[in-house]
Amino acid sequence: MKGNNILDILIPVFNEDETIVKTIENIFSSVKYDYKIIICYDYDEDPTLKIIKESFPYNSKIVFVKNFSKGFNNALISGFKSSTAKAVLVFMADDHTNHNIINLCYEKFAEGYQVVCPSRFIRGGKMTGNPLLKGVITKLVSFFLFNFTSFPIKDSTNSFRLFSKELINKVKIESNKGFTLSLELTAKAHRLGYNITEIPTIWVERDKGKSRFKLFSFILPYTKWLYYIVKTSIFYKNAK
Repeated sequence: MKGNNILDILIPVFNEDETIVKTIENIFSSVKYDYKIIICYDYDEDPTLKIIKESFPYNSKIVFVKNFSKGFNNALISGFKSSTAKAVLVFMADDHTNHNIINLCYEKFAEGYQVVCPSRFIRGGKMTGNPLLKGVITKLVSFFLFNFTSFPIKDSTNSFRLFSKELINKVKIESNKGFTLSLELTAKAHRLGYNITEIPTIWVERDKGKSRFKLFSFILPYTKWLYYIVKTSIFYKNAK
């Protein structure tokens, strides 16, 4: 993918149907910096692709990238590899709330932050509509990592994040399934001593379609990175 844009907005899609149109319209109306939208898809027959092409014909800001495999994690990797911008923002296809903070995410990157973390658990942030168990576990994990390790953010599991391409190119990505890749990159940025910051975000659980987040099938992959963060904290403590 060629271009001189400074920001790539990476949106993994899978049978999103009409939800994606509003998402893209919101981005077009809000983002003031030079950007491209990377639509990463699993299979050529995904109806989302036809909807996007019919709604935004021949739009040079939209780039389609096919997943080298399948699944959310591999879609992110595919998008990262295709990106040529200085920063990549992972954005959800059904997020009709947070387009207004994309500019702020980039501005924080321009200030020198390698990872910008929209957070549901800081002042001004909010998480609504989540299933009870998912919400409780998410909050507990984030509370533990922020209060009992050196991890510098209060919302550890949110995939909605901006990463510098420098960081993406520097680290070896190990996540191979689930939604753990954003946590992995943030954890490795922390270990490398990169600057990380949080800004408030509001997350509303999708009201159309079906969430692909299966809580118990992702517990083990998350555990690996929780342990990694704990080990990092021990290293920092012993280094003092």
